[in-house]
Amino acid sequence: MGVFVKTTRRQRGDKRYEYLSLVEAVREGPKVGHRTLLRLGEVSALRESGQLDRIIAALVAHAQRPWAPLDEAEAASARSAGAVAAVRAVWDALGLGPHFAEVGAQRRLSYSLGDAVFAMVANRLADPCSKRRLPEWLAEDVAMPAGFVAPELDQLYWALDQVEAAKADTERHLYARLTDLTNLDLRLVCYCEN
Repeated sequence: MGVFVKTTRRQRGDKRYEYLSLVEAVREGPKVGHRTLLRLGEVSALRESGQLDRIIAALVAHAQRPWAPLDEAEAASARSAGAVAAVRAVWDALGLGPHFAEVGAQRRLSYSLGDAVFAMVANRLADPCSKRRLPEWLAEDVAMPAGFVAPELDQLYWALDQVEAAKADTERHLYARLTDLTNLDLRLVCYCEN
């Protein structure tokens, strides 16, 4: 069924010892048990003598996939994903993707207005930078959602003009979505007393 390293702990007086054994899982009728193939020894003694590292190195030499000691692993940087994912969740809840897709279609744009606006909004909320640096931020610093197409710098500037032109429609859309999502009844009632 499988071979693995088993750790056994023993208490002797006030000292605690850990022993390593190479064991095999075996089935005997309805029961599953372990059969000891090799007792490797006490963990601290194996470490001090260097035997544990030699055993691991010998096994790594026969492994199918590469293994490396943890102290040799390095990470120069990793793309940020959490803040953009949070922005995307709110973006989707507000229905802004379809809204800006419709605005872009009405204006017959050759690029995704929704992706351009989302990139600017996510950047402002997660890690603000200039429009000129935004394409670099998208390419190197952040993991964008699946299906996102990074806009060119000129498309970002054009997107600002499109957003400004659709300001009234966008405000109505946001008002409708926010009142729907939050169940707010935002009516203004005016009355006069004589």
